[in-house]
This record gives sequence, C-alpha cells and structure tokens, in this order.
Amino acid sequence: MSARAEFLTTLRAGLRGVPTDAIDEIVADYSAHFAEGEAANRNDADIAAALGDPLALADELRMELRIKSFEAAPSTRTAVRVLAGTLAIGALNTVLLCIAGPLLALLSLAVAITILVCAATGVWFLYSGASLDLPGGTGVTVLAGLGLISAAVSLAAFFALAARAAGFGMARYIRLRYRLLPRISSSGAQT
Repeated sequence: MSARAEFLTTLRAGLRGVPTDAIDEIVADYSAHFAEGEAANRNDADIAAALGDPLALADELRMELRIKSFEAAPSTRTAVRVLAGTLAIGALNTVLLCIAGPLLALLSLAVAITILVCAATGVWFLYSGASLDLPGGTGVTVLAGLGLISAAVSLAAFFALAARAAGFGMARYIRLRYRLLPRISSSGAQT
C-alpha cells in the first residue's frame, strides 16, 4: 500500500462518527495535498510525513468540526461536545505532564541508583570480597561480583531501551499534539 493510500485510509478511519460528506471533503482536501506535492516532484512518503500522523490529524479535525458546528448553530449539545473534547485533551495533557512525567523521573532515578549500587557492589566484591571469608572462598565472591556487574549492565541496557522507546513516544506525542503551525515544505508551500 502506498504512503498516500495508507495516510488517506487511516485519516478516513480516524474520522469515524463525522458526517460522511465532511469526511469525503476532508479526504479530498488531503488528497489534493498529495497531488500538489506530486506535481512539485515530492514523493508520497515525504508528503505523508509532512502532514503528520493521520489519527492525530483526525482528532484535530474532529475538534475543529465541533467548534464550527457550535459557531454555526450554538446550542447546549454542541457546547457540551466542544467542552467535553477540550476537557479530554486537557486532562490527557495534564496527566502526562503532572503525573506521568514526575513518576517517570522518580522511576528513572531509582533505576539509575540501582544500577550504580549493583555495579559498585560487584566491583567491591571483586576487590575486597576475599576479606569477607564467605563460605566457598574467593570463587564465591568473584562469581557474586561478576553477577552483580552483569546485573548492572543488563539493567542499564534494558533501561536505555525503555528510555529510548519512551523518548520517541513522548516526542511523537508532543510533535503531533502541539502542531500549531502548518509545516513549510522546501518549496515554500504550506502543507
């Protein structure tokens, strides 16, 4: 499936619940973006990347349609829909910023301390463990030290992978959610 077809299909799916004529108009508009980009010798993948995530775009367009509906015919129902959509977006952002962020920071600190303690204890076992006179002798302390150092390396690798995934996820969320200005292509046209 081409990037154009995938983008438009995902956008259409993300707009579920919106009137069919509005969906068709929106999809035709974004299809025109692809046609204009193709005329400017840009490939579909670059155009799709410039337009952003189609599901996030669908959320923004759905909210925009709710606001237009309220402005066209102010009623309690449309006001509640606009307010509920705004509160949902605000609540999600608040949870991410005020709850998930500090919890992730504390978890990161705890994991970093655990890694440092395991590594330091492992090194200590290797150098000073023989003086402990543990049952099993030097072999036990060397194996314990190597095991603790291996645990520290494993935890560090796992933490690095998890941090990378979380970083990419948050960056994508922020980039998509707070895309306030249209992107400018290299030709100077807004997308």
